[in-house]
Amino acid sequence: MGVRYTVKQVADLTGVPAATLRAWERRYGVVAPQRSSSRYRLYDDAEVARLARMAELVREGTPASLAAERVATLATETAPPPVPGPRHPVAAPAGQAPAFTELVLAAQRYDQRLLTTVLDGAFARSSFETTLEQWLMPALTELGYAWERGDVDISGEHFVSAAVHRRLSAAFDAAGANTDAPVVLVGLAPGALHQLGALAFAVCLRRQGIDVRFLGADVPQHSWVHSVRTLRPAGVIISVPMSWDADPATRLVHTLRADHPEVVVWTGGHGITDRGHELAVPTLPPSAVEAALLVTRELRGR
Repeated sequence: MGVRYTVKQVADLTGVPAATLRAWERRYGVVAPQRSSSRYRLYDDAEVARLARMAELVREGTPASLAAERVATLATETAPPPVPGPRHPVAAPAGQAPAFTELVLAAQRYDQRLLTTVLDGAFARSSFETTLEQWLMPALTELGYAWERGDVDISGEHFVSAAVHRRLSAAFDAAGANTDAPVVLVGLAPGALHQLGALAFAVCLRRQGIDVRFLGADVPQHSWVHSVRTLRPAGVIISVPMSWDADPATRLVHTLRADHPEVVVWTGGHGITDRGHELAVPTLPPSAVEAALLVTRELRGR
């Protein structure tokens, strides 16, 4: 059996209260979750994806009854013909995510067709959040290990990373602008270049209904100050992907807190894990999904 989620976990992932999820199940039959031995609802990835899509439709103004019909139609439609695969025997079995090593193979061969097929298959299988946590980030970690071993050239790693960046950027745009929601700045400190994790987090946060302004990599300190002064955001998230990015991030945090004490500042990323206590600012969990949920709850609670 694949991963199963409780109603609380699904509520966190979709932004829909548990009571509403249960109501959608009773009234519209959108999902039919299994029950644990204690009679708790347990949702699979496909059900989470349907509920997430229904939530998106309702947020866009579609009546719940009509949204349920559309989701049901999507679930029963015949799947489109598969994209012709590469000549390499690496296609995942039906219903399974691609192997992590398929990104490595695409990087080794600079194989655009394989890379597109692998990414299409992964993101079509489940919700964005599930794919991100259970496949994309572990696959990128495996790609990094392959580069460290010398199995992949740095140009091949960049080839794959650029494609992933395009996918995440498209997901960011698809999430919508969320005007009239709290404004949050997300970016990297001066000199920090590895931005895929920050962008993935920005997508998750935008999908939670937050107005995210993504500043990208290597943002000079004076530009951070300027953007905060201009936008007066509700929050600022500084990504610290590598250990050597921690010192510039530390200086940036101190500057922003001194100039704008009213703005909530968070840090996140592997490079800050053991340094967060020095900054006296909240440190986000390593999971982009969990971090986005935490920030969303904090902002809405304020």
